[in-house]
Amino acid sequence: MRWIALFIVTLITIGCAAPTPTPLAEGQARLELSTQRPADRISAYRLDGELVSGLRFPDLNPGSHNVQVRFRYEVPGSASAGGMLGEPQFRTCILGIDYADFNAGDTYHFVADRLGIRPAGWLESADNQRLARASIIRCGPGV
Repeated sequence: MRWIALFIVTLITIGCAAPTPTPLAEGQARLELSTQRPADRISAYRLDGELVSGLRFPDLNPGSHNVQVRFRYEVPGSASAGGMLGEPQFRTCILGIDYADFNAGDTYHFVADRLGIRPAGWLESADNQRLARASIIRCGPGV
């Protein structure tokens, strides 16, 4: 019985500790980041040429912005000499989007995925309409 009470208290504590999204400031747009695969990682990199401190973009003023993200994704392992599949390999790339129509009060999604070993990214509206396609800025070590 004591274990059940401890379990319930733990669940309540975890539920209360979960971060809640901050409300969108009036006159601002929000850009959220997501990937298509659980092992992949995406983080904010540059906003209008300036480095972003943190993993997410700050809320944006309406209008035109250049956004860049760092996208780390898993590339399937290659076969070794023994015919066994190797360890999964990871690749890191910078993807960028220029978009001129960020609207106040709207939330946008920068989505990243891989096509084979190449990265792909796009900007979506809140209702999942694709608005812009990302370009690959660079990939490789040190990115």
